[in-house]
Amino acid sequence: MDMVGLLVFGAGLLWMGVMVHLVRNHVTKGGMGRNSAIGIRTRATTSSDAAWEAGHAAAAPLLTATCRAAYTAGALTWVSVPVLTLSGRATPAVVALPACGTVAVVVLLAVAAGRANAAARAAGDADG
Repeated sequence: MDMVGLLVFGAGLLWMGVMVHLVRNHVTKGGMGRNSAIGIRTRATTSSDAAWEAGHAAAAPLLTATCRAAYTAGALTWVSVPVLTLSGRATPAVVALPACGTVAVVVLLAVAAGRANAAARAAGDADG
């Protein structure tokens, strides 16, 4: 069992949480308009400013859940891995915590993108 590798895995989850959190804050509070680098970028969400805003507003609750899941899994990894490893109780199952956290983040981001895309399409249909 490589404790350092698992801690890096946990740090990656924390970093993902921070990035999703920052993006969610910027796009939902109007601090970052439609752009070519950051945000939920689908054909529908980038089609207009109204579609961009509608898509991100619809995805905001899932983005909040995503950053919370990443923070939780990362923090639990950082606490549990050293404790279990140093106590001699670590098993290969300890890898499941950061792995499940990563799967949860990816699934939540995919669902958020789908929700953003649907809302952006609806906003685009309303425009014209």
